Amino acid sequence: MRVTKSKNLQDLKVPNFITKAIIDSVGFLKKNPHRVMRFGHCEIEAGKYAEFLLKLPKTKKELIQYLKKDATWFEVYGRDDWSEILLTSYFSPLLQARKTPQGPYTQPIYNVPLDLVEVSLNHFDSEDLVRLVTDRDKVSGRIVKGPGIVRRVVPYFSRQEIDGEKKLKGRGLEIAYLRPIDAFFLQIQGSGKIKFKNGEVMSLGYGAQNGYRYQSIGKLLYHVIPKEEMSMAKIEEYLKNLSREQLYQFLAQNPSYVFFKNIKREEAKTTSGIKVYEMLTLAVDSRIFPLGSFGILKHPIPYFTNDTESVPYRFKEETRVIFAHDTGGAIKGVDRADLFWGHGKDAQQSAGVIKHKANLWFLTPKSCQSSS
Repeated sequence: MRVTKSKNLQDLKVPNFITKAIIDSVGFLKKNPHRVMRFGHCEIEAGKYAEFLLKLPKTKKELIQYLKKDATWFEVYGRDDWSEILLTSYFSPLLQARKTPQGPYTQPIYNVPLDLVEVSLNHFDSEDLVRLVTDRDKVSGRIVKGPGIVRRVVPYFSRQEIDGEKKLKGRGLEIAYLRPIDAFFLQIQGSGKIKFKNGEVMSLGYGAQNGYRYQSIGKLLYHVIPKEEMSMAKIEEYLKNLSREQLYQFLAQNPSYVFFKNIKREEAKTTSGIKVYEMLTLAVDSRIFPLGSFGILKHPIPYFTNDTESVPYRFKEETRVIFAHDTGGAIKGVDRADLFWGHGKDAQQSAGVIKHKANLWFLTPKSCQSSS
């Protein structure tokens, strides 16, 4: 990141719940006030950054003036140019489900397995027990018998092993049963709500992941769906035309698998433990961008002729405030971010087509301007 001049904020989008989001972020930062947050050459403790957030004005006009005069702008180096990233979006779906397998509702979604363990690679590296050259700081696995009384950690079951070979069947981990395609997309989103036949609604939050790298199935369909028309709706349309066997074989190409937890009627939470805020929560690579950071995002907004269209008739750029509160399995590197679009069908329609260049800046106290 590098220091840059403030941008035109005349049409800045500031949600009416900005105060609540600031308070949430401050609470998160103060849990570990001495954590070092790095923005380019600047290093600032989380507690000091929390003080900066508390000074942010709550009205749009005063906020714009403050950000121009009393904040340092750090420009993110993206894909091909400064501040330019690839932006995707996620949302919270509401999906039909059953408590037992019925009709098309055949795909179980699972609680976190008791034999799933997380291995912190950083701990081994920091103790000089192993030298790692990797973009990952942890992996998931399971413990199995080794030679003699020694036990080993091996990779956890892949999607093929879980869904195709039924490795988790009979463990009592099933939360509910969904249509296979719905279950797959729920895993991509990482959280959502399911509705049973009797009207009961259950909120599901991210529980854990099996440790495998996320593989985008959209990239496997460029020969079927033109890249410029790629959307969640188009992918779903393609998947619906596959036989059950073909569907499972295709989805197995993404070995990553997400497990859930029942969060009752609570809102879904981000990696930082803060609730997701519509058009405000941004998922980033937390190894590069500090969680709890406040920023500005300039990105396209799709417009549709009706609520059934899968291809927008135009895009219009908007500039909004964001908080980097979340992470995601596919969000890796300096050039990626994921914006939470909201809840339900409208959010799904828009989020499903967002895979565009966007511009991202992070803001810090003015004192961060001088290099150290």
